[in-house]
Amino acid sequence: MSNSELNGFLGCAYISGQLLTCLGTEFHRGAGVLDVFYETPSLLLSCGYDTYIRYWDIRTSTRKCVQEWEEPHDSALYCIRSDKNHMIASGSSYYGVVRLWDKRQTQCLQSFHLSSPTSSPVYCLRFSTTHLYAALASALHSLDFTAP
Repeated sequence: MSNSELNGFLGCAYISGQLLTCLGTEFHRGAGVLDVFYETPSLLLSCGYDTYIRYWDIRTSTRKCVQEWEEPHDSALYCIRSDKNHMIASGSSYYGVVRLWDKRQTQCLQSFHLSSPTSSPVYCLRFSTTHLYAALASALHSLDFTAP
């Protein structure tokens, strides 16, 4: 594939591959980001080793996030997703913990412990208003929110 075909394939957002900006400037060493979820071209969520979920609005600032939530048990966060409205789901590094968050609140709404008796990170998750799927080391877990 030629460069012009590749540029067309990737869409108009990809023009030259140049770094536009770097989000956050004062993270401590080891606070690496493990996942990013884009809600819109200017709104995104990030999570990682430092146990925080961060909500970024690059129209406002690239130095500081506009909101953050801390994982209450000091676990690294491997993955994050949003419904692009108010809900966030995060996957923890220990015991298959998935947490549901409401952006309008400061603490998590609910948590699910999917890994027992051995500990496994939540490597990947997807959710909707009716279901949540979480990939752990030994299984793909499915939660049904419509069941009584």
